Amino acid sequence: MTAAPHIAVERVSTPEQLAEAFALRLVVFVEEQGVPPWEEVDDADFTDTTTHVIARDLDGGDVVGTARLLTDPAHLGEVHIGRVAVAQAARGSRVGAALMAALEAIAVAEHHDQYGNVTVLLSAQIQALGFYERLGYMPSGRIYLDAGIEHRDAAKILSHPAL
Repeated sequence: MTAAPHIAVERVSTPEQLAEAFALRLVVFVEEQGVPPWEEVDDADFTDTTTHVIARDLDGGDVVGTARLLTDPAHLGEVHIGRVAVAQAARGSRVGAALMAALEAIAVAEHHDQYGNVTVLLSAQIQALGFYERLGYMPSGRIYLDAGIEHRDAAKILSHPAL
């Protein structure tokens, strides 16, 4: 998977990797942003249709980023990226962009519609909306509260290059 030069993005395949992802999310969302812990880890984290990725620092081996991709076989060609979290020390070093690129690649390869297209949806925290816009996501709709934090929906359409 494509990554910033100092990290490797891994598709989560073990309980240990998932625990590392959850640990980072708890720091970022619960400790830093005040999200109630019972709202952070949810049922979607454990479904067979959810893909998690982590970004690991190649120097120390620590997990410095994580994100998840939600899919629904009944809605082929539509996915949702969420729970994008980057450790405070790694912010601004392209870890978030590497996580997004990895999940977008998975979305295009595995979840495109019959025409090779996939719509990637996300709920962006307002303070992170500029980051997603720089990656090509188009905001839409009104600002709303999720876990007490202002969010706005955004979307991006991707196409499978071989189809």
